[in-house]
Amino acid sequence: MRIMHRTLTATGALLVFLLAGGPAAAQAPAPSSTAPSHQAIDEWFQKKDTNHDGTIDREEFYQLAVESFYFRDKNKTGYVTLEQLQGASPEAVKAASRSHENRLTLDEYVNALFKDFAAMDTNGDGKLTEEEIETYIRTNRR
Repeated sequence: MRIMHRTLTATGALLVFLLAGGPAAAQAPAPSSTAPSHQAIDEWFQKKDTNHDGTIDREEFYQLAVESFYFRDKNKTGYVTLEQLQGASPEAVKAASRSHENRLTLDEYVNALFKDFAAMDTNGDGKLTEEEIETYIRTNRR
């Protein structure tokens, strides 16, 4: 599990899976070795903070992860493959998969993302601020 967490966080999983993997991808910054601008993160954050409380809580994050999963599972197979997980390494996907295959079920996908949620939530309050997300992205980019 440590390998999965380190590999996923090294790519900035929030960007790779949530920003680039859902219907809002056209408005989101693309994952790359260059961190997105503060403005791009701010715009994304404002759209995803659905209750407008200035944080993304666990429920909002869960909804983002589920939306991203189903957006990627275009064939409606019930899993996403390594090819559909652009930016994720084969090692990270295998580590997150209970069967150690190159694909993830919804539960496996969400569980992997919640490891990053925990890493981003530096004050442990169960909510992500824009600053926590931005710090995480800038610290863990490739």
